[in-house]
Amino acid sequence: MVGRESRGFSVVELMVSLTVLLLITSGLAGLMLQNSRINKSQQMVAEVQANARNCLEMVVQKIRSAGWDPMNVGIPTVALDPDLTDDVSQIEVFSDLSEDGTTNDDNEQILIRHIDGRIEWRHKATAAFVVLANNISNDADGDGTIEAMFTPDADPPTRITVQITASSPIEDPVTGDFIRYTVSSEVLLRKTL
Repeated sequence: MVGRESRGFSVVELMVSLTVLLLITSGLAGLMLQNSRINKSQQMVAEVQANARNCLEMVVQKIRSAGWDPMNVGIPTVALDPDLTDDVSQIEVFSDLSEDGTTNDDNEQILIRHIDGRIEWRHKATAAFVVLANNISNDADGDGTIEAMFTPDADPPTRITVQITASSPIEDPVTGDFIRYTVSSEVLLRKTL
């Protein structure tokens, strides 16, 4: 005769074990899914911040060279946005980097603009625009109003504040909102050499 100790699991014991295993597996899967969302969110924040900072660094570097005039021929520093009512924010930067008394060489006349969610620039009026960064909303508070990228202190300016707001291309998986990150820098323009 077979004793009770040599028998297998009963159906009830098996069902209880499977239910406990299912609960543990579901909890772990939910935890892994939440961790994946948080990781993706943190990665998106880092990308948006890097996009804004890198773009600001490139633009500020060009504006800092404005007005370089080693021959002292009276080269202008910048040309401000001619139409403040449109959705394009732009500035043209002049500098005599080749030290020949003109701004006709490459990299000496640079038009920088924010248009249609991107920042782009071109060297001289005949060159094609090169995109520096995409997903630039310049909408720091998220109200749908695009803020100016370049804000001069006067006309003619002695300093220009550059503000760039980068946005994520898709919604944050944790909050459901677009991630925005704003950086700014104040650039003093060259008075004399």
